[in-house]
Amino acid sequence: MKKKLSSWFVMVALVAMAIAALAPAAHAATEDPVGTAAIFDIGMGARALGMGGAFVAVVDDGNTIYYNPAGLAGVEGHKVSSLFSTLYGAGNYIGAGYAQKNVGAGIIGLMSTVTEKDEYGNPIDEFGYREGAVMGGYARKFGMFSIGGSLKLYSQTILDNDGFGLPGDIGALIDLPWIEGFKLGAVARNLVGTARYDSGHTDKFDPVFVIGASMKPIPKLTVAADFDITSTKGHVGVEYQVIPALAVRAGGVFAQDGDMRFSAGAGFSVQNFTIDYAYQMHTALPDSHWLSLGMSF
Repeated sequence: MKKKLSSWFVMVALVAMAIAALAPAAHAATEDPVGTAAIFDIGMGARALGMGGAFVAVVDDGNTIYYNPAGLAGVEGHKVSSLFSTLYGAGNYIGAGYAQKNVGAGIIGLMSTVTEKDEYGNPIDEFGYREGAVMGGYARKFGMFSIGGSLKLYSQTILDNDGFGLPGDIGALIDLPWIEGFKLGAVARNLVGTARYDSGHTDKFDPVFVIGASMKPIPKLTVAADFDITSTKGHVGVEYQVIPALAVRAGGVFAQDGDMRFSAGAGFSVQNFTIDYAYQMHTALPDSHWLSLGMSF
């Protein structure tokens, strides 16, 4: 038993060293942001958003592929999710995800129409902005250790200028048995790839590196925390299962520059169907509301 535990500690150390090695590249990316693929920083699923986006080590529902594809190895049954929001009152944001043992898929999209006005406030022109991605992923479990990856077909259209790219994510997840529900996760998002536009312009995808942990300190309570190495940003969240049909959630995002955003939400379940709602506070932008419908079978 002692030999087995020591081998798992080696795996944990390897994951930590890999994240540390990638951190300098993440810091370099923040020095020259290109604005491509901002849609991958928004979130997917009202459950995760209600928990402040702290989901890298939770990943057990239809949104798993978005947050950490390694979680697909531990999904039980078939999970389907959807998401809708009028994001900041400026556009419509939609998402849908599917997960089963080892395999997952998802789609996200942001659609907005901007009206240009003259100096007197009269509308003179209108243009649309579209951004979206289709995702597919696979994961395998090796004892307490899971590893997975995903590819994302990304597209963006602004002023009739179309762009496409194919970034990918790699994730790891470790279930540690000596604490109830204790999991460690790490994910590297938007690795490699370049978005190429009809105009001839190209933008490299900015990689994002996140580590996370979750645990159940008491029955029915899940506590989670993520740390975004790239932007030096922390996410914390809690979920409490009040009764089998009702869960309540809260969370927050804490940035190095002092920016703090809080969120809250609730989930309702009837047989195999779920309805999740999340409310997010923002400092400069209007607060946002998120609604998800889900099903398991």
